[in-house]
Amino acid sequence: MKKNRIITIGREFCSGGADIGKTVAEHLGIPYYDKKILDETAEALQVNSEIVKKYDEKTNSIWESIPGYQYGYSWYSGDPTLMQPLNLRVADAQFQAIRRYAEAGPCVIIGRCADYVLRERDDVLNIFIRASLDLRVERAKRLFGINSADAKKLIKRTDKIRANYYTAHTEWEWGRSGHYELIIDSGKTGVAGAAHLIITAVEYAKQHEFDPL
Repeated sequence: MKKNRIITIGREFCSGGADIGKTVAEHLGIPYYDKKILDETAEALQVNSEIVKKYDEKTNSIWESIPGYQYGYSWYSGDPTLMQPLNLRVADAQFQAIRRYAEAGPCVIIGRCADYVLRERDDVLNIFIRASLDLRVERAKRLFGINSADAKKLIKRTDKIRANYYTAHTEWEWGRSGHYELIIDSGKTGVAGAAHLIITAVEYAKQHEFDPL
């Protein structure tokens, strides 16, 4: 069992992945990285956090891929990295942050291709959280105060955006079993049950000096 255990959690929209990750991190006493990644990315790029949020786990339109279209920098800036589309700069800054988190020690990282970014490391446990559409619709209705039809549209659209982003940056298939050590149906386990499964896997490995990877 490696001492520096990093847990990455990919998740379908409204499957409870963020809550599960928080529960795991709190129980293990390790840092949790989700929205904090946005703040650090905004600081690194020296842009407003709302701009970073716009591109978080999203690909860009064809027009926004034109250098200079989506930000106020000159096309002829002396910094060649500013010629990149902003969505690529955001993704690259997030990936750099993820690598720093992993180097710093055990942690839980939510989404943002973390499993792929850290693929060369042997101390990473990759998790994917899913749930039935019906259960996710009910969760979305509670969280956002919307009706079933709008909840279903939101879920399908967000899942598609995340899948496209993941494929664009990894050339892997989002949610495919071969990329994860554990795939958990939170609709059957609940948030607490899913967190318990992850914690059990980590603690068992630690106690028995066993690396499940």
